[in-house]
Amino acid sequence: MQIDITPLADLGVATLPPDIVWLRADGTPVAPGEYGVRGDFAVASTQAQGGAGGLVARMPLASAVHLLLWTDAAPPPELLRRFGLRDARGWPGDGFDVDTANGEQALGSYFWVYRRAELSVQIGLELQAEAKRALSPLLRQGAVARIVAVCTIDEVHDRAALDVGLYARDGTTLYAKRFDPLWDLVRGGL
Repeated sequence: MQIDITPLADLGVATLPPDIVWLRADGTPVAPGEYGVRGDFAVASTQAQGGAGGLVARMPLASAVHLLLWTDAAPPPELLRRFGLRDARGWPGDGFDVDTANGEQALGSYFWVYRRAELSVQIGLELQAEAKRALSPLLRQGAVARIVAVCTIDEVHDRAALDVGLYARDGTTLYAKRFDPLWDLVRGGL
């Protein structure tokens, strides 16, 4: 038996990254404005949800931001050494399926490396730069024209807040969200 796999994009079929559907502890979906404890994907039942039989994809940009920022990427060895870490983490697929000749890069961020860092202005600047680096595939793919990341450090309360803004060519805000990189919003609110 022969199976042919045809990339849908080659046929002009629009594909969207799936939404993260946030669930309560009992497994039921959260209501708008609530936080979930677990993220999952859901099967679409209508075209409006992203195509029947596929995955729900109504908020592809928000889902892409979460996947890019909160997936642990394998950092460069010098960053591991700086924080005394040995486990490089990272998604296993990035070790064998990254086509750098076609502009692909390993996905995810190095935020996890900074979780034990002592907060300072310098760490805030590094978190800003890391957010922009992790979100850069959205620029290369033309999904956004500009990425703004601003990290505010509150050394008194030992907290950091990361504001992320994604903008279209005409300056329209496509996405804006504040994250607590240590890591409140990861609990569920897109």
